[in-house]
Amino acid sequence: MAYLPAYRLKLYRNFKAIDPADYHGIIRYYERFEEAMTALDTEEYFDCTLNYTNALFETGNYPQHVVMCDHLLEIVIMQNIENWGGEDIYTRLLFKKSVALYRMHEFAKSEHVLRELIKLDPCEKLSIRLLRRCLIRQRSNTLMYTRAIAVALTFLAALAVAVELFVIRPFFLDYYEKALLVHNLLLGAALLALAGGEMWQFWRCHRMAAGFAEKLRARRN
Repeated sequence: MAYLPAYRLKLYRNFKAIDPADYHGIIRYYERFEEAMTALDTEEYFDCTLNYTNALFETGNYPQHVVMCDHLLEIVIMQNIENWGGEDIYTRLLFKKSVALYRMHEFAKSEHVLRELIKLDPCEKLSIRLLRRCLIRQRSNTLMYTRAIAVALTFLAALAVAVELFVIRPFFLDYYEKALLVHNLLLGAALLALAGGEMWQFWRCHRMAAGFAEKLRARRN
């Protein structure tokens, strides 16, 4: 369908008149006139679509936000748009996409995007920090193993308490202190296994993220 220039101007003007903080209003307007939006000039269409994509992010519609990020990234590449609003629009879109994927619990996909971002700028602390968080949320085999050990030790500690209450105290009171010691040792070992696994996971992921960035910085230098 052909849209007259006056209609396109009115469409764009009305969109820009919406309060930038009225994210739901931006989404409603864009989706109501989505077909007509494609008739706008490239810069106008990109401006409207970028604001719509940001509104999706701010309202928590992360799946749709990721789809629109991919669409905008395609436009950025095809139209060779380097800066928008005084910032690198390509890296901005990639970072917002990685955050949306993280909040969707798509940690592996978010990690992939973040690695590409860090390749572009190995000194970007926000990307490195989010990469570390993605790695932490992806539980390693070691972490799962230590958690399993902690659960098993906790179960044994509970079993020791039951034996202590129903067997040792009524019939073998002389062994009560030893039984109490066994119970405390099992519970302490469970806590150590759990804490050790979590600390190992954090240290390992911190080193992986920092090491990845350091390697890229060294290569660039």
